[in-house]
Amino acid sequence: MSEIRAEVRLPTDELRDDLPFYTKVLGMRLDEIFPADDPRVAVLSGHGLRVRIEKGAKEPAGTLRILTTDPEGFADGARELVAPNGTKIEIAELNPPMILPKTEHMFDVRRLRDSAPWVIGRAGMNYRDLLPTRLGGAIIASHIRVPGGGDVPDMVHYHTVGFQLIFCYKGWVDVLYEDQGGMMRLHAGDCVIQPPEIRHRVCHASPDIEVIEIGVPADHVTTIDHAFTLPNGHGDPKREWQGQRFVHHVK
Repeated sequence: MSEIRAEVRLPTDELRDDLPFYTKVLGMRLDEIFPADDPRVAVLSGHGLRVRIEKGAKEPAGTLRILTTDPEGFADGARELVAPNGTKIEIAELNPPMILPKTEHMFDVRRLRDSAPWVIGRAGMNYRDLLPTRLGGAIIASHIRVPGGGDVPDMVHYHTVGFQLIFCYKGWVDVLYEDQGGMMRLHAGDCVIQPPEIRHRVCHASPDIEVIEIGVPADHVTTIDHAFTLPNGHGDPKREWQGQRFVHHVK
């Protein structure tokens, strides 16, 4: 079986200045260095990353983000560093807390005839923003469609949110949800409340499918779960995620 690796190449003017920084400050491991008499290349690994530092490389120095559950205990608590080769280092939380911005209230009316543009979003779906101001970042409301319908190239994923609701406005869509049994079809007039971080996957849609999605906060992370398979059996329909249960309302 063939083995494949990937690495990021970074430039340097003087390799001997970079090695102490990457090994001692960032805690990476030196795996390769050559040529022995006058080293020009060093390959290091650590924190899930493989880095090739090469003297005379033409790439820009770039930025490395190191994510940790203990940022205060890493690199003496520094959040931003600059390596001798010019690479910027950002130290950030591995699991940052969800921030709920203060709601900036307003009255707004969006109509289908409005000229709000459709943009291609995740899994090839089209999104139309229904709240341009997003109420100060507190809420996002999206009008979503799947051009042509059919199979949706989605993956098992979850959203780090405080609240999320999906309303099927037109057509139908097939979705798989964690611990909710087999394929679930939402018809026009149906809606679901998706609790935070429930695994799910959009599978199929009718050609005329249109849904409205409301999420809190507006900016939230979608994480692909490559290790999780749906459907995952009957599961536990009464399970709670962060104090919320999955709700499927049928018209």
